[in-house]
Amino acid sequence: MTASMTAGRRAGPLAGTVWRAQHPAGESTILPDGCMDLIWTGRRVLVAGPDTGPYRHRAHSAESMVGLRLPPGVAPGVLGHPAERLRDRRVDLADLWSETEADRWCTRLSEADDPAAVLDDIARTRTWDPPAWLAPAAADLAAGVRVGECAERFGMTVRTFHRHSSRFYGYGPKTLQRILRMRAALGDLADGRDLTASAYGHGYADESHMHREFVELTGQGPSAFLRASGVRA
Repeated sequence: MTASMTAGRRAGPLAGTVWRAQHPAGESTILPDGCMDLIWTGRRVLVAGPDTGPYRHRAHSAESMVGLRLPPGVAPGVLGHPAERLRDRRVDLADLWSETEADRWCTRLSEADDPAAVLDDIARTRTWDPPAWLAPAAADLAAGVRVGECAERFGMTVRTFHRHSSRFYGYGPKTLQRILRMRAALGDLADGRDLTASAYGHGYADESHMHREFVELTGQGPSAFLRASGVRA
């Protein structure tokens, strides 16, 4: 089954992306993108951790959700929990914060004309100050900069960079780079670019290399993925 989704960029320093989804009963697939989401289900706030593979969402009945997708590395500073502990998980906000505080936010959300604005307020509740290198390092990795070079740019050893990346991004820099590369290649393919051009254009060794990475990250090769229904990118 497919999920209908709309998204829009939200103004402000977090530059989070608001999305609204209509899930029919059944299963839909959500792909890794290096981000974490705050999700209002209509009853509770869920935190979607950083995924390493396709996440299968199962809805027993039709449901509507509103979410705020935070850029790579931002959510741990909001939540006060390392991203690696939330990897490949969906966690109730009440399990991360006190039940009283989570209930207070749920009350605001249920009464709000614009729940996305309340999610934005949650995202501005900072527990930690995020390091300044998070966004530029993610941009470098997305551009194909080697991990060692990226670590050196920000004054870290590769080992230290990996440890901090796991804390904020949810996994090491190489995994984040692979995910961001897959997303960029997927965008090109969806726009009609051929497989070979997409593979070489995004730094894969060849088309077979891109196929293997897509299978690991999306559950399907690029051609099969584009033909498939019931998958939300």
